[in-house]
Amino acid sequence: MQKIILAGNAVTAHIIYAYLEDDIRYAVVGCVVDDAYAASGSFTAVPCVGISSVVERFSPAEVRVIMAAGYDQVNAVRQGMFERLKALGYVMETYVHPRANVLTKNPLGEGSLIMPGALIEPGATVGADCLIWGNVVVAHDAAVEDHCWLAAGAVVSGMARVGRGSFVGVNAAIANKVEVGERNIVGGAAFISKCTKPNAVHLARSGEPFRCTAEEYAQYFGV
Repeated sequence: MQKIILAGNAVTAHIIYAYLEDDIRYAVVGCVVDDAYAASGSFTAVPCVGISSVVERFSPAEVRVIMAAGYDQVNAVRQGMFERLKALGYVMETYVHPRANVLTKNPLGEGSLIMPGALIEPGATVGADCLIWGNVVVAHDAAVEDHCWLAAGAVVSGMARVGRGSFVGVNAAIANKVEVGERNIVGGAAFISKCTKPNAVHLARSGEPFRCTAEEYAQYFGV
């Protein structure tokens, strides 16, 4: 049984902790957050430590990390935690829920999570530190680049590509062969039928570009 610490202590960590409690492959022994949040409590029943003291409490030789952070600042906070923990010597565990369907022969990216009901079709690729939520479809020969978040029910159609650091909302769909630019926000139920520019926001119903960048949207609306 592999010992795990969760990177995060909020809602996402709570959900992932619940899955891992029922998974005989893992034992969650703690969680790690930025030092400023270490004393704020945790959704889980395990000790929470700041990143400055994590190596002293949980040796990289004994535990692995499962990324359980949210998508704040268009996944930038998550990416930063991922990179800092790797620099400290931790192995980032790639987690596939037993009820996920991973049919691709391409290796999944380091530290990514594939949740219940997700389907990764033959030829698809998923980069490092991605969170693929329940009932997501990453269709044949599609690509999801590093540090992406695909919310429940999203569909990335055949040969489409989701750029690094992007957020794709609930039930959004990316059409065949379409490329979503880096650090995009694709809103829930949006349908993207044309390639998008980096740092763009596309919201339903039409999926047309929003009047600000993804960074500005995240600042004002808390994404």
